[in-house]
Amino acid sequence: MNAIGVDVGGTKIAAAVVTPEGKILKEVRYPTQAVPPNRLIETIAGAIREVKEGSEVGGVCLAVPGLILAAEHKVIFSPNLHEIEGIPLDEEIGSRTGLSVTVENDANAAAWGEFRYGAGKDVDHLVFITLGTGVGGGIITHGLLLRGAQGAGGELGHVTIDATGPRCGRGNHRSLEELASGTAIRRRAREVASEQPRSELGRLAIERELLGEDVTRLAQEGDEAAIRVLKETGVWLGIALAGFVHIFNPEVIAIGGGASRAGEFILEPARNEVQLSARSPSRDLVEIKEATLGPKSGVIGAAALARGADGEYVLGYSKRLT
Repeated sequence: MNAIGVDVGGTKIAAAVVTPEGKILKEVRYPTQAVPPNRLIETIAGAIREVKEGSEVGGVCLAVPGLILAAEHKVIFSPNLHEIEGIPLDEEIGSRTGLSVTVENDANAAAWGEFRYGAGKDVDHLVFITLGTGVGGGIITHGLLLRGAQGAGGELGHVTIDATGPRCGRGNHRSLEELASGTAIRRRAREVASEQPRSELGRLAIERELLGEDVTRLAQEGDEAAIRVLKETGVWLGIALAGFVHIFNPEVIAIGGGASRAGEFILEPARNEVQLSARSPSRDLVEIKEATLGPKSGVIGAAALARGADGEYVLGYSKRLT
């Protein structure tokens, strides 16, 4: 039976009806910024009701950014969605839709999507990294999503990779998120532009605020300053990936998120760093490549998680009432 995956982010709510084969049958989107905080839950429920109309659906999974207690279907902390923190979302959404509802971290959902239908569909051991405004991650081992004791595991973006650097806003030393996210790329691009004002990157920085896509475009056009920024990002990423290779021994590491559009400008130095830093036999097995589902990975993976690994729908609010 079909399931509904919902990707709730800081900029949009996307809900989709997805088949067991991972095909999206119908999708709706709402901009999050246009939703008053006290209407967010009702808007999510409304998106589910709208996309469900005319479809046979067995369950729903919400993919939400932040720290999640999956077993309790609660968001503990979400940087841009504070209004849903601490709320039993399975009950709030389930009572409004009449469907069984479960909650998952958005990067875990995307990882599961890539595992089931994307870059990891032919393996049993996958690490997924999403390079966006922040850095998220998900781990699949022996075909199972690694959640940890509370369902809050897999926060790979907060792993320290430069203990000599200053602490970030969360009190950590420089983490993967501090050094390899889209935010980090923009920050480093401003610094390099200042150092090399005659580069194309430097000239553009004088005209306006630099965007991540500017760095990728200029690198593709051969600007050495932009290439330098992305290469440095790839090296930091590779340092973290070498550690993940040692810990998880994955067959595939899939890199997704907006910053991954830089492609080989980031992936090649990351692979080189893994070869330098990781040890055999793990480094000889792993394949580091770009994720394949793009921005659809969240809704596709969430829908698959609504069914669970065995195909049965996850126990949620509406099922507990019967």
